[in-house]
Amino acid sequence: MSNHRAKAADNIQAGPEAPASAGQPGQGLRGDISRLFSDRGLHEGKPSIRRALQRVLTRPGPAAIVLYRASHRLWESGHETAAEALWRVNYFLTGADIHPGAEIGGGLRLTHTAGVVIGRGVKIGSNVTLLHGVTMGGSARGWFDGVFEDGYPQIGDETEIMAGAFVLGPVHIGRHCFIGANAVVARDMADWEAFTPGRQIGELRRRVEDLERRIGELEERTRRATARGNRPAKGRGNPTESPSSSPG
Repeated sequence: MSNHRAKAADNIQAGPEAPASAGQPGQGLRGDISRLFSDRGLHEGKPSIRRALQRVLTRPGPAAIVLYRASHRLWESGHETAAEALWRVNYFLTGADIHPGAEIGGGLRLTHTAGVVIGRGVKIGSNVTLLHGVTMGGSARGWFDGVFEDGYPQIGDETEIMAGAFVLGPVHIGRHCFIGANAVVARDMADWEAFTPGRQIGELRRRVEDLERRIGELEERTRRATARGNRPAKGRGNPTESPSSSPG
């Protein structure tokens, strides 16, 4: 555990890096097959050949990956019309909307394909896991900020992105990161960093509670100071009474 923490600290200090394997020749379908037959190929571990073929033939994830690889090769070869036509076929058959211009490293896992959207300029490293409803693309911030230059995310190796998450704009997600379900990420993440909406909301709630407590203490101090200021000093009469009105 201590070695893991030390490694995570070193990676966080180094900052996020661009994915090393995205778009490299030979790292695509070969990496997908290598991961399928690895110890992490399936939830139950390394599959047999029969089990792997069953998954490939009956699940939309492998089909979406193969069709994307084919469309990307056409795109890189300059056959953009054919690439985009195959892109539409992929979307029709699997529900995965992956632009052929995206650069995705080997070992991609799409557990479910429905609602997956990956924009043209996205770069994804190797052995990345995506669940359904994940969206990666531009942030459209330029509509509100005239000087902002929009772009596409870069995802590091071994990162896992859960269902319904959005990664938007020119952000760099480091290696071995975890993005929780329904998260909206529009900032850089260092290696080994986790981002979950529940954690962010919990931290915000704690800050609000701490602020409310401090405001309450300040109001109580103000009330006490005001009460002391309005209290007449000891040994003095009522300041509104004149000396002639005193008895005797």
